[in-house]
Amino acid sequence: MRSIFNFLIVTSFLAVVWPCLAEETRLGNRLTPTVLAVRKALPWVVNIGTEKVIRVNDGYDVVYDDYYRQIWRLPRSKEVKEYFPLGSGAIVDSRGLLVTNYHVVQRAQSIEIRLWDGTNYHAHLVGFDASNDLCLLRIAGDFQDKPLATAEFGLPDDLLLGETVLSVGNPYGLEHSVSQGVLSAINRSLIDGETTYDDILQTDAAINPGNSGGPLINLNGELIGLNLATRDDAEGIGFVIPMKRIEKFLSHWLLPERFSSACLGMVLDQPFVMGEKGIILPEVMPCGEAQRAGLQKGDEVVSVNGRPIRRLVDFGRAVWALQSGDEVRMTLADGRELTTTVGTMNPSKLIQTRLGLQVQKLTRDLNLAMGFKPDLTGVTISQIYPEGAFARQQPTWRRYLKRGDVIIQAEDQLTPDEKALAEVLSKTRSGQNLRLIVLCLDGRYKHYVTLAVDITLN
Repeated sequence: MRSIFNFLIVTSFLAVVWPCLAEETRLGNRLTPTVLAVRKALPWVVNIGTEKVIRVNDGYDVVYDDYYRQIWRLPRSKEVKEYFPLGSGAIVDSRGLLVTNYHVVQRAQSIEIRLWDGTNYHAHLVGFDASNDLCLLRIAGDFQDKPLATAEFGLPDDLLLGETVLSVGNPYGLEHSVSQGVLSAINRSLIDGETTYDDILQTDAAINPGNSGGPLINLNGELIGLNLATRDDAEGIGFVIPMKRIEKFLSHWLLPERFSSACLGMVLDQPFVMGEKGIILPEVMPCGEAQRAGLQKGDEVVSVNGRPIRRLVDFGRAVWALQSGDEVRMTLADGRELTTTVGTMNPSKLIQTRLGLQVQKLTRDLNLAMGFKPDLTGVTISQIYPEGAFARQQPTWRRYLKRGDVIIQAEDQLTPDEKALAEVLSKTRSGQNLRLIVLCLDGRYKHYVTLAVDITLN
Protein backbone atom coordinates (compact mmCIF):
# COMPACT_ATOMS: atom_id res chain seq x y z
CA MET A 1 0.00 0.00 0.00
CA ARG A 2 2.82 2.38 0.92
CA SER A 3 4.66 1.68 -2.33
CA ILE A 4 1.55 2.55 -4.33
CA PHE A 5 1.14 5.76 -2.35
CA ASN A 6 4.79 6.74 -2.96
CA PHE A 7 4.40 5.93 -6.65
CA LEU A 8 1.41 8.28 -6.90
CA ILE A 9 3.33 11.07 -5.17
CA VAL A 10 6.33 10.71 -7.49
CA THR A 11 4.06 10.51 -10.54
CA SER A 12 2.19 13.68 -9.53
CA PHE A 13 5.45 15.51 -8.86
CA LEU A 14 6.88 14.59 -12.24
CA ALA A 15 3.64 15.63 -13.97
CA VAL A 16 4.12 19.13 -12.58
CA VAL A 17 7.90 19.47 -12.75
CA TRP A 18 8.72 17.58 -15.94
CA PRO A 19 7.13 20.14 -18.35
CA CYS A 20 9.10 22.91 -16.60
CA LEU A 21 12.35 20.94 -16.86
CA ALA A 22 11.63 20.18 -20.48
CA GLU A 23 10.98 23.86 -21.16
CA GLU A 24 14.23 24.86 -19.43
CA THR A 25 16.13 22.25 -21.47
CA ARG A 26 14.57 23.43 -24.71
CA LEU A 27 15.35 27.09 -24.06
CA GLY A 28 18.83 26.34 -22.80
CA ASN A 29 21.15 29.35 -23.01
CA ARG A 30 18.39 31.54 -24.43
CA LEU A 31 17.12 32.26 -20.91
CA THR A 32 19.67 35.01 -20.40
CA PRO A 33 19.56 37.63 -17.62
CA THR A 34 18.23 40.06 -20.21
CA VAL A 35 15.26 37.82 -21.04
CA LEU A 36 14.49 37.24 -17.36
CA ALA A 37 14.68 40.99 -16.59
CA VAL A 38 12.28 41.79 -19.44
CA ARG A 39 9.83 39.11 -18.28
CA LYS A 40 9.89 40.65 -14.82
CA ALA A 41 9.39 44.23 -16.01
CA LEU A 42 6.82 43.97 -18.82
CA PRO A 43 3.73 43.52 -16.56
CA TRP A 44 4.30 46.90 -14.87
CA VAL A 45 5.18 48.89 -17.99
CA VAL A 46 2.21 50.74 -19.54
CA ASN A 47 1.56 52.47 -22.83
CA ILE A 48 0.02 55.92 -22.56
CA GLY A 49 -2.17 57.45 -25.24
CA THR A 50 -5.11 59.74 -25.80
CA GLU A 51 -8.39 59.40 -27.63
CA LYS A 52 -9.35 61.98 -30.24
CA VAL A 53 -12.72 62.31 -31.93
CA ILE A 54 -12.26 62.50 -35.68
CA ARG A 55 -14.80 62.89 -38.46
CA VAL A 56 -14.82 60.14 -41.07
CA ASN A 57 -16.42 60.73 -44.49
CA ASP A 58 -18.21 57.93 -46.31
CA GLY A 59 -16.54 58.72 -49.62
CA TYR A 60 -18.98 61.29 -50.94
CA ASP A 61 -18.07 64.95 -51.39
CA VAL A 62 -17.98 66.70 -48.02
CA VAL A 63 -19.73 69.71 -49.55
CA TYR A 64 -22.98 67.79 -49.65
CA ASP A 65 -22.76 66.65 -46.03
CA ASP A 66 -24.92 69.47 -44.62
CA TYR A 67 -27.45 69.02 -47.45
CA TYR A 68 -27.99 65.32 -46.72
CA ARG A 69 -28.08 65.90 -42.98
CA GLN A 70 -30.47 68.87 -42.96
CA ILE A 71 -32.75 68.10 -45.94
CA TRP A 72 -32.83 64.34 -46.06
CA ARG A 73 -31.65 63.72 -42.48
CA LEU A 74 -29.08 61.28 -43.84
CA PRO A 75 -25.60 61.90 -42.38
CA ARG A 76 -22.83 61.47 -44.92
CA SER A 77 -20.06 61.36 -42.34
CA LYS A 78 -19.66 60.19 -38.76
CA GLU A 79 -17.54 60.81 -35.70
CA VAL A 80 -15.29 58.04 -34.40
CA LYS A 81 -12.73 57.82 -31.61
CA GLU A 82 -9.14 57.06 -32.50
CA TYR A 83 -6.29 56.15 -30.18
CA PHE A 84 -3.05 58.14 -30.46
CA PRO A 85 0.06 56.89 -28.62
CA LEU A 86 1.86 59.46 -26.45
CA GLY A 87 4.47 57.66 -24.38
CA SER A 88 5.11 55.11 -21.68
CA GLY A 89 5.02 54.80 -17.90
CA ALA A 90 5.75 52.58 -14.91
CA ILE A 91 3.23 51.36 -12.32
CA VAL A 92 4.49 52.30 -8.85
CA ASP A 93 1.57 51.08 -6.72
CA SER A 94 -0.63 48.02 -7.18
CA ARG A 95 -3.80 50.08 -6.62
CA GLY A 96 -3.34 51.97 -9.87
CA LEU A 97 -0.68 54.67 -9.56
CA LEU A 98 1.93 55.19 -12.24
CA VAL A 99 4.72 57.65 -12.97
CA THR A 100 5.76 59.12 -16.31
CA ASN A 101 7.15 62.30 -17.87
CA TYR A 102 4.92 65.34 -17.52
CA HIS A 103 5.42 66.34 -21.15
CA VAL A 104 3.82 63.03 -22.21
CA VAL A 105 0.37 64.04 -20.89
CA GLN A 106 0.70 67.81 -20.57
CA ARG A 107 -1.63 68.61 -23.48
CA ALA A 108 -3.77 65.45 -23.50
CA GLN A 109 -7.51 66.05 -23.22
CA SER A 110 -8.00 62.47 -22.03
CA ILE A 111 -5.48 59.90 -20.87
CA GLU A 112 -5.74 56.25 -21.86
CA ILE A 113 -3.61 53.48 -20.32
CA ARG A 114 -2.91 50.14 -22.00
CA LEU A 115 -1.47 47.33 -19.89
CA TRP A 116 0.74 44.46 -21.01
CA ASP A 117 -2.26 42.14 -21.31
CA GLY A 118 -4.03 44.58 -23.65
CA THR A 119 -6.50 45.89 -21.08
CA ASN A 120 -7.40 49.57 -21.47
CA TYR A 121 -8.25 52.05 -18.72
CA HIS A 122 -8.82 55.76 -18.37
CA ALA A 123 -6.46 57.65 -16.08
CA HIS A 124 -6.34 61.09 -14.51
CA LEU A 125 -3.57 63.38 -13.38
CA VAL A 126 -2.81 63.47 -9.64
CA GLY A 127 0.23 65.70 -9.47
CA PHE A 128 3.15 66.92 -11.48
CA ASP A 129 6.44 68.72 -11.20
CA ALA A 130 6.92 70.57 -14.47
CA SER A 131 10.49 71.62 -13.67
CA ASN A 132 11.53 67.97 -13.25
CA ASP A 133 9.25 66.70 -16.05
CA LEU A 134 7.57 64.14 -13.79
CA CYS A 135 3.94 63.40 -13.11
CA LEU A 136 1.81 60.93 -11.18
CA LEU A 137 -1.29 59.37 -12.77
CA ARG A 138 -4.03 57.25 -11.24
CA ILE A 139 -5.70 54.54 -13.30
CA ALA A 140 -9.50 54.55 -13.01
CA GLY A 141 -10.43 51.14 -11.67
CA ASP A 142 -10.78 48.99 -8.57
CA PHE A 143 -7.69 46.81 -8.14
CA GLN A 144 -8.31 45.55 -4.61
CA ASP A 145 -9.17 42.01 -5.72
CA LYS A 146 -6.65 41.90 -8.56
CA PRO A 147 -3.69 44.16 -7.74
CA LEU A 148 -1.55 45.42 -10.58
CA ALA A 149 2.07 44.37 -11.03
CA THR A 150 4.34 47.00 -9.52
CA ALA A 151 7.83 48.18 -10.35
CA GLU A 152 10.64 47.13 -8.05
CA PHE A 153 12.85 50.15 -7.40
CA GLY A 154 16.59 49.94 -7.67
CA LEU A 155 18.62 51.70 -5.00
CA PRO A 156 19.44 55.26 -6.13
CA ASP A 157 23.20 54.86 -5.71
CA ASP A 158 23.42 51.24 -6.86
CA LEU A 159 24.60 52.00 -10.39
CA LEU A 160 27.52 50.49 -12.28
CA LEU A 161 29.06 52.42 -15.13
CA GLY A 162 28.98 50.16 -18.20
CA GLU A 163 26.40 47.73 -16.82
CA THR A 164 23.76 46.37 -19.20
CA VAL A 165 20.49 48.28 -19.10
CA LEU A 166 17.19 47.88 -20.93
CA SER A 167 14.74 50.48 -22.16
CA VAL A 168 11.09 49.41 -22.34
CA GLY A 169 8.38 51.53 -23.90
CA ASN A 170 6.09 52.46 -26.74
CA PRO A 171 8.28 53.94 -29.54
CA TYR A 172 6.22 55.21 -32.46
CA GLY A 173 3.25 53.31 -31.05
CA LEU A 174 5.06 49.95 -31.17
CA GLU A 175 3.85 48.73 -27.79
CA HIS A 176 6.14 47.21 -25.17
CA SER A 177 9.29 47.36 -27.27
CA VAL A 178 12.63 46.51 -25.66
CA SER A 179 16.07 47.89 -26.49
CA GLN A 180 19.40 47.06 -24.87
CA GLY A 181 22.46 49.13 -24.11
CA VAL A 182 24.83 50.09 -21.33
CA LEU A 183 24.84 52.75 -18.66
CA SER A 184 27.10 55.22 -20.45
CA ALA A 185 27.43 57.95 -17.81
CA ILE A 186 26.21 58.96 -14.35
CA ASN A 187 25.51 62.49 -13.05
CA ARG A 188 25.48 64.01 -16.52
CA SER A 189 24.56 67.72 -16.75
CA LEU A 190 21.63 68.58 -19.00
CA ILE A 191 19.87 71.86 -19.73
CA ASP A 192 16.21 71.44 -20.68
CA GLY A 193 14.50 74.79 -21.22
CA GLU A 194 14.91 76.77 -18.00
CA THR A 195 15.84 73.70 -15.94
CA THR A 196 19.39 72.46 -15.38
CA TYR A 197 19.89 68.86 -14.26
CA ASP A 198 23.18 67.67 -12.79
CA ASP A 199 22.32 64.04 -12.02
CA ILE A 200 21.03 62.68 -15.33
CA LEU A 201 21.90 59.15 -16.45
CA GLN A 202 23.13 58.55 -19.99
CA THR A 203 22.61 55.37 -22.02
CA ASP A 204 23.03 54.12 -25.57
CA ALA A 205 19.89 51.96 -25.34
CA ALA A 206 17.59 53.16 -28.11
CA ILE A 207 15.17 55.89 -26.95
CA ASN A 208 12.70 57.09 -29.58
CA PRO A 209 9.50 59.17 -29.56
CA GLY A 210 7.05 57.16 -27.47
CA ASN A 211 9.75 55.87 -25.10
CA SER A 212 9.42 59.03 -22.98
CA GLY A 213 8.34 58.17 -19.45
CA GLY A 214 9.13 54.51 -19.93
CA PRO A 215 11.49 52.70 -17.58
CA LEU A 216 15.19 52.05 -17.82
CA ILE A 217 15.86 48.82 -15.92
CA ASN A 218 18.91 46.85 -14.86
CA LEU A 219 19.40 43.10 -15.28
CA ASN A 220 17.62 42.50 -11.97
CA GLY A 221 14.48 43.92 -13.58
CA GLU A 222 14.61 46.94 -11.24
CA LEU A 223 13.57 50.44 -12.23
CA ILE A 224 16.63 52.72 -12.20
CA GLY A 225 15.24 55.69 -14.15
CA LEU A 226 12.67 57.10 -16.57
CA ASN A 227 13.56 57.81 -20.19
CA LEU A 228 13.64 61.55 -20.79
CA ALA A 229 15.12 62.57 -24.13
CA THR A 230 17.77 61.97 -26.76
CA ARG A 231 20.36 64.22 -28.28
CA ASP A 232 19.08 65.22 -31.72
CA ASP A 233 22.48 65.65 -33.33
CA ALA A 234 23.86 62.26 -32.27
CA GLU A 235 23.03 58.56 -32.16
CA GLY A 236 23.21 56.39 -29.08
CA ILE A 237 22.99 59.26 -26.58
CA GLY A 238 19.86 59.05 -24.46
CA PHE A 239 19.11 60.79 -21.17
CA VAL A 240 17.29 59.29 -18.19
CA ILE A 241 15.82 60.78 -14.99
CA PRO A 242 17.51 58.94 -12.08
CA MET A 243 15.79 56.99 -9.32
CA LYS A 244 16.77 59.49 -6.62
CA ARG A 245 14.81 62.27 -8.32
CA ILE A 246 11.81 60.01 -9.01
CA GLU A 247 11.60 58.82 -5.42
CA LYS A 248 11.80 62.36 -4.05
CA PHE A 249 8.95 63.36 -6.37
CA LEU A 250 6.80 60.41 -5.26
CA SER A 251 7.40 61.11 -1.58
CA HIS A 252 5.77 64.53 -2.09
CA TRP A 253 2.63 63.16 -3.75
CA LEU A 254 2.06 59.79 -2.06
CA LEU A 255 0.22 61.23 0.93
CA PRO A 256 -3.50 60.97 1.82
CA GLU A 257 -3.86 64.77 1.67
CA ARG A 258 -3.35 64.58 -2.11
CA PHE A 259 -6.23 62.17 -2.71
CA SER A 260 -8.89 63.33 -0.26
CA SER A 261 -9.47 65.71 2.65
CA ALA A 262 -7.79 63.22 5.00
CA CYS A 263 -4.92 64.52 7.11
CA LEU A 264 -1.99 62.40 8.24
CA GLY A 265 -0.58 65.27 10.27
CA MET A 266 2.68 66.07 8.47
CA VAL A 267 3.64 69.51 7.18
CA LEU A 268 3.45 68.85 3.45
CA ASP A 269 6.08 71.26 2.18
CA GLN A 270 8.75 69.71 4.41
CA PRO A 271 10.66 66.90 2.68
CA PHE A 272 10.88 63.34 3.99
CA VAL A 273 14.47 62.07 4.22
CA MET A 274 16.06 58.67 4.65
CA GLY A 275 17.38 57.54 8.01
CA GLU A 276 19.64 54.63 8.94
CA LYS A 277 16.75 52.16 9.26
CA GLY A 278 13.67 53.90 7.82
CA ILE A 279 12.50 57.40 7.00
CA ILE A 280 12.67 60.49 9.18
CA LEU A 281 9.44 62.43 9.67
CA PRO A 282 9.37 66.12 8.77
CA GLU A 283 7.65 68.63 11.01
CA VAL A 284 4.47 67.30 12.62
CA MET A 285 1.41 69.55 12.64
CA PRO A 286 0.66 71.02 16.07
CA CYS A 287 -2.60 69.99 17.71
CA GLY A 288 -3.05 67.16 15.21
CA GLU A 289 -3.79 63.48 15.83
CA ALA A 290 -0.21 62.50 15.01
CA GLN A 291 1.26 64.85 17.58
CA ARG A 292 -1.27 63.75 20.21
CA ALA A 293 -0.17 60.16 19.59
CA GLY A 294 3.40 61.17 20.44
CA LEU A 295 4.97 61.58 17.00
CA GLN A 296 7.58 64.31 16.78
CA LYS A 297 9.73 65.91 14.14
CA GLY A 298 12.79 63.75 13.56
CA ASP A 299 11.21 60.44 14.58
CA GLU A 300 12.42 57.60 12.36
CA VAL A 301 9.63 55.29 11.14
CA VAL A 302 10.54 51.69 10.28
CA SER A 303 7.05 50.18 9.94
CA VAL A 304 3.52 51.40 9.09
CA ASN A 305 0.58 49.05 9.72
CA GLY A 306 2.98 46.11 9.60
CA ARG A 307 4.62 47.14 6.31
CA PRO A 308 8.41 47.59 6.54
CA ILE A 309 9.62 51.10 5.66
CA ARG A 310 13.12 51.01 4.24
CA ARG A 311 12.91 53.90 1.77
CA LEU A 312 10.78 56.91 0.85
CA VAL A 313 8.49 55.13 -1.60
CA ASP A 314 7.67 52.44 0.99
CA PHE A 315 6.16 55.07 3.26
CA GLY A 316 4.16 56.60 0.43
CA ARG A 317 2.75 53.24 -0.65
CA ALA A 318 1.73 52.54 2.94
CA VAL A 319 -0.18 55.78 3.58
CA TRP A 320 -1.50 57.40 0.37
CA ALA A 321 -4.83 55.52 0.30
CA LEU A 322 -5.68 56.12 3.97
CA GLN A 323 -9.03 57.78 4.70
CA SER A 324 -10.22 59.97 7.55
CA GLY A 325 -10.80 57.82 10.63
CA ASP A 326 -8.41 55.03 9.61
CA GLU A 327 -6.06 53.74 12.29
CA VAL A 328 -2.33 53.94 11.67
CA ARG A 329 0.23 51.93 13.66
CA MET A 330 3.82 53.10 13.42
CA THR A 331 6.94 51.44 14.74
CA LEU A 332 9.88 53.76 15.34
CA ALA A 333 13.59 53.04 15.15
CA ASP A 334 13.92 53.56 18.92
CA GLY A 335 11.47 50.71 19.57
CA ARG A 336 8.38 52.77 20.34
CA GLU A 337 5.08 51.70 18.83
CA LEU A 338 2.50 54.45 18.38
CA THR A 339 -1.08 54.39 17.14
CA THR A 340 -2.78 57.40 15.62
CA THR A 341 -5.94 58.12 13.66
CA VAL A 342 -6.06 59.82 10.29
CA GLY A 343 -7.78 63.17 10.77
CA THR A 344 -9.63 65.55 8.45
CA MET A 345 -8.15 68.82 7.25
CA ASN A 346 -9.88 71.86 8.71
CA PRO A 347 -11.12 74.50 6.20
CA SER A 348 -8.02 76.69 6.50
CA LYS A 349 -5.63 73.75 6.02
CA LEU A 350 -7.62 72.37 3.09
CA ILE A 351 -7.56 75.72 1.28
CA GLN A 352 -3.84 76.07 1.93
CA THR A 353 -3.16 72.53 0.69
CA ARG A 354 -5.23 72.71 -2.51
CA LEU A 355 -4.77 76.39 -3.46
CA GLY A 356 -1.69 77.64 -1.62
CA LEU A 357 -3.77 80.51 -0.23
CA GLN A 358 -5.04 81.97 3.01
CA VAL A 359 -8.40 83.72 2.82
CA GLN A 360 -10.74 85.69 5.05
CA LYS A 361 -14.45 86.44 4.88
CA LEU A 362 -15.56 89.80 3.58
CA THR A 363 -17.21 92.00 6.16
CA ARG A 364 -19.19 95.23 5.76
CA ASP A 365 -16.24 97.32 6.94
CA LEU A 366 -13.83 95.45 4.66
CA ASN A 367 -16.17 95.93 1.69
CA LEU A 368 -16.37 99.66 2.29
CA ALA A 369 -12.60 99.91 2.68
CA MET A 370 -12.07 98.09 -0.62
CA GLY A 371 -14.72 100.08 -2.49
CA PHE A 372 -17.31 97.30 -2.76
CA LYS A 373 -21.00 97.33 -2.04
CA PRO A 374 -21.61 96.64 1.67
CA ASP A 375 -23.50 93.41 0.98
CA LEU A 376 -20.94 91.77 -1.35
CA THR A 377 -20.13 88.23 -0.23
CA GLY A 378 -16.94 86.31 -0.87
CA VAL A 379 -13.51 85.61 0.58
CA THR A 380 -10.57 87.89 0.01
CA ILE A 381 -7.06 86.51 -0.49
CA SER A 382 -5.04 87.58 2.55
CA GLN A 383 -1.90 85.57 1.79
CA ILE A 384 -0.36 83.65 -1.09
CA TYR A 385 2.14 81.13 0.19
CA PRO A 386 5.64 81.11 -1.32
CA GLU A 387 5.67 79.62 -4.79
CA GLY A 388 8.45 77.19 -3.90
CA ALA A 389 6.08 75.10 -1.81
CA PHE A 390 3.42 74.92 -4.53
CA ALA A 391 5.33 75.24 -7.78
CA ARG A 392 5.11 71.52 -8.49
CA GLN A 393 1.77 72.18 -10.14
CA GLN A 394 1.63 74.70 -12.95
CA PRO A 395 1.39 78.08 -11.19
CA THR A 396 -0.01 80.12 -14.11
CA TRP A 397 -2.81 81.49 -11.92
CA ARG A 398 -0.19 83.42 -9.98
CA ARG A 399 0.08 85.76 -12.95
CA TYR A 400 -3.45 86.95 -12.22
CA LEU A 401 -4.27 86.51 -8.53
CA LYS A 402 -2.82 88.62 -5.75
CA ARG A 403 -3.53 89.69 -2.21
CA GLY A 404 -6.78 91.62 -1.98
CA ASP A 405 -8.48 89.77 -4.84
CA VAL A 406 -11.87 88.29 -3.94
CA ILE A 407 -13.06 84.75 -4.68
CA ILE A 408 -16.84 84.87 -5.09
CA GLN A 409 -17.48 81.46 -6.64
CA ALA A 410 -15.82 78.02 -6.98
CA GLU A 411 -17.22 75.95 -9.85
CA ASP A 412 -20.99 76.54 -9.56
CA GLN A 413 -21.00 77.24 -5.81
CA LEU A 414 -20.94 80.68 -4.20
CA THR A 415 -18.20 81.11 -1.60
CA PRO A 416 -19.47 83.58 1.01
CA ASP A 417 -17.01 82.31 3.60
CA GLU A 418 -14.02 80.05 4.17
CA LYS A 419 -16.22 77.09 5.09
CA ALA A 420 -18.12 77.25 1.79
CA LEU A 421 -14.90 77.31 -0.24
CA ALA A 422 -13.51 74.40 1.79
CA GLU A 423 -16.72 72.42 1.20
CA VAL A 424 -16.15 72.63 -2.55
CA LEU A 425 -12.50 71.66 -2.13
CA SER A 426 -13.37 68.69 0.09
CA LYS A 427 -14.76 66.93 -2.99
CA THR A 428 -11.58 67.46 -5.01
CA ARG A 429 -8.14 65.89 -5.33
CA SER A 430 -4.72 67.05 -6.36
CA GLY A 431 -4.25 67.49 -10.09
CA GLN A 432 -7.92 68.31 -10.67
CA ASN A 433 -8.90 71.49 -12.50
CA LEU A 434 -11.11 73.97 -10.65
CA ARG A 435 -12.64 77.18 -11.97
CA LEU A 436 -12.77 80.18 -9.64
CA ILE A 437 -14.72 83.37 -10.32
CA VAL A 438 -12.58 86.15 -8.90
CA LEU A 439 -12.76 89.92 -8.57
CA CYS A 440 -9.21 90.98 -9.48
CA LEU A 441 -7.75 94.41 -8.95
CA ASP A 442 -6.61 95.87 -12.26
CA GLY A 443 -3.46 97.72 -11.26
CA ARG A 444 -3.44 99.90 -14.38
CA TYR A 445 -6.93 101.34 -13.99
CA LYS A 446 -7.27 100.88 -10.21
CA HIS A 447 -10.57 99.04 -10.39
CA TYR A 448 -11.77 95.44 -10.04
CA VAL A 449 -12.56 93.19 -12.99
CA THR A 450 -14.30 89.81 -12.90
CA LEU A 451 -12.16 86.90 -14.15
CA ALA A 452 -12.76 83.18 -14.53
CA VAL A 453 -9.48 81.58 -13.41
CA ASP A 454 -8.81 77.89 -14.06
CA ILE A 455 -6.54 76.41 -11.39
CA THR A 456 -4.82 73.05 -11.23
CA LEU A 457 -5.12 72.02 -7.59
CA ASN A 458 -2.09 71.09 -5.52
